[in-house]
Amino acid sequence: MRKNILIILLTLQSLVTFSQNKYLSDFNYFWETIQMEYAYFDVKQTNWQKVKEVYSKRLNSIKEDWEFTYLIELMKHELYDAHFTLNKNLAFSFRLIPNDVDAFVSIKNNKYYIKDIRQNYTITNFNLKIGDEIVKMNGVNFADIVQLNLPKSIESPDHKVKEYFANLIFAGRHDKPRKIKVLRNGKFIILKLPKPNLKKYNSTLLDYKLLPENIGYIRINNSLGNNNVIKQFPKIVDSLQNSKAIIIDLRNTANGGNTDVAKSIMGKFVKEEMPYQIHERVGLEREFGIKRKYIELLSPLKNPYTKPVYVLVSRWTGSVGEAIAQGFSNMNNVTVVGTTMAKLLGAIKCKQLQNSGIRFCYPFEKLYNVNGLPREYFKPDFTTNSYKETYLKALELIDEQTR
Repeated sequence: MRKNILIILLTLQSLVTFSQNKYLSDFNYFWETIQMEYAYFDVKQTNWQKVKEVYSKRLNSIKEDWEFTYLIELMKHELYDAHFTLNKNLAFSFRLIPNDVDAFVSIKNNKYYIKDIRQNYTITNFNLKIGDEIVKMNGVNFADIVQLNLPKSIESPDHKVKEYFANLIFAGRHDKPRKIKVLRNGKFIILKLPKPNLKKYNSTLLDYKLLPENIGYIRINNSLGNNNVIKQFPKIVDSLQNSKAIIIDLRNTANGGNTDVAKSIMGKFVKEEMPYQIHERVGLEREFGIKRKYIELLSPLKNPYTKPVYVLVSRWTGSVGEAIAQGFSNMNNVTVVGTTMAKLLGAIKCKQLQNSGIRFCYPFEKLYNVNGLPREYFKPDFTTNSYKETYLKALELIDEQTR
């Protein structure tokens, strides 16, 4: 009997040891990969060494895979980088930003305000207004929730850090409601917000039409990662060749995409090869002292459109959408109109943790405009205050500039 009990105890001990070794191996690989290859430590307040010290202490108490997933998620948030993603989340995880956030929150004088609202989302039916101060969420002071979720490795978080977490919190957790209390014109208003959702799902990759005054309009429906756009977009431009101007609407491209699709869009508006963007592989220099920096070129497609083009951007123009807007800004016949964009950092690379199966994608290259300006600092030619205002401003500019 005693022998059987001893065997059971030894078996359980070996299982616990194996489990802890499994998590330790993945933990170290994750931390070391980011330490070596993450491209933006120089602009972050994060102390990555302290991240290791803080979170490694939790490893011994982890028994379940979900607990380890949560640990990696917390480590990821230490970098307050919306372009850093995991392929796994939990019921209580925050939604992704900017993908799943339906309003943009900004900070001013340590108070949090609605800066912009995502049009075509159900939130527009719920009386939320630009300029509203967010006072509480689910009965708790909003500023206190932000403070509770701030990184452990940062001693004095700046506005960029706080704004990242404010938007995460406003987007909400998957399993929680969004009941907020706002202050508007001296009055408190309580709003029960829906989960971030489109008013109407659009299955088409691209929408296009001819507006009054012979203006072509092409809207990209968050489809920059779908290679079918490569064939569809040039055909649509060809069908609008007789228009006096074309609007290209990138305001809803938060999910990013790929460079092949980007070039199929921009390539219809150039006559000859031109520089597109600059890449810098930071990790290579960090490890070996070798700088790898190169200029990517854009090649023309047949039958280019040469009349005025107006590119619309928003805070939900992300990653490849930002690269397209930046590339367009270098063309003489193109005007970029809109708010600041999502400011997603660099080009991403993905790896997988061997034991837990968590796939993580992180910025490993810095990206710049051909004039040397980091992509995240790009500003439109004409700046607007909101998603909704941008379209109207473009029509106004077309009227002024194409008379």
